[in-house]
Amino acid sequence: MNTEIREQVLHLGGDITVKTVSSAAYERFEQQCRLKEVHTLDLTGVAQADSACLSLLLSALRLKQGAITLRHIPASVLALAELYEIDTQIARHE
Repeated sequence: MNTEIREQVLHLGGDITVKTVSSAAYERFEQQCRLKEVHTLDLTGVAQADSACLSLLLSALRLKQGAITLRHIPASVLALAELYEIDTQIARHE
């Protein structure tokens, strides 16, 4: 998992799966989300994603109290959100 802040957008890239999101990567992600300047998550660069990615999105929504825009959510993550019946929570921020 790669993360980078550019122009108030936190860009996520690479594989975001249970195998690739370490505790250190998760902590870094949370720290970046807490920055006042970050108001958007862009997942354009995500190659593979599973429930770990969905967990990151939910964490971002919680940390920002819903005041964040989610862009380019992978179809696999949207499918999981629908399966878990939280798709409306995710979709309204896209």
